[in-house]
Amino acid sequence: MNIQFIKPSLILHPYIERYWAWDMGDEKDIYMPVVPPGAGLDLFLHYRTPFVIDQKGQLSGSHLIFSREKSSKILPAGNCGFMAIRFRAGMFRNFTDIPLHELADLYPDVESIWGSNGKYLLQRINSIRDLSDKIPLLEQFLVTLLDKFRKDTPLWNNIIHELYYHQDSLKLDELSARLQLSYRHFRRKFKEETGLTPKHFQQLARFHATLKPLLLRKERKYLSVALDNGYFDQMHFIKEFKYFMEMTPSDFLQENNFMSHFYYSRL
Repeated sequence: MNIQFIKPSLILHPYIERYWAWDMGDEKDIYMPVVPPGAGLDLFLHYRTPFVIDQKGQLSGSHLIFSREKSSKILPAGNCGFMAIRFRAGMFRNFTDIPLHELADLYPDVESIWGSNGKYLLQRINSIRDLSDKIPLLEQFLVTLLDKFRKDTPLWNNIIHELYYHQDSLKLDELSARLQLSYRHFRRKFKEETGLTPKHFQQLARFHATLKPLLLRKERKYLSVALDNGYFDQMHFIKEFKYFMEMTPSDFLQENNFMSHFYYSRL
């Protein structure tokens, strides 16, 4: 399996965490990741066979994975190759006028999001062999979208960033007070910006902050990590884990999932 990472340009760095590519070569029927619901999202551009999701079937040659509540289990696959764009939490809103909550759980393709421009992009991307040659074309497309759809809301960008990276120490009523908004107004505006309610966003941020190091370190003993990230006790973490992943932590933290997931260390 070959995995590559490329940093975005400076203008796109506040919105995009990385470009990445995943190629299985000639390997057959490889165990594929279970993708948790997320505060951010990935746009996948397949040049080989697209994913087959257990509850959705085969996806399009391009698609978002952005689920608010349930995991996406990719079925075992061979002949899998794609490049992807990992958007930072809440930042995809700067590349489309479609509200994020309307994109959740639908796995939309680039044509349904950007029309003929999206379809043409995919055709051009797939006509190029090397990842390094695809990136300039993709960046040109994204910068054009950013110029058209960028929401100039630095205050909300900061709120989203703080809540994602410091979810264990921030209180939502304090954030709404900082913005001089009632909590009801704050909740409505936050959902417009991210597609998620602030409480649910905070839950997902905590969940990812716990699950990511466990998978990267191949660690089966999860309790201390869960407590460090703000879970009250073992049952609290198990209950939330089962809600998001539809299985217990002990059932999930096994060799197959240690070897096949989409978490990566920071660039």
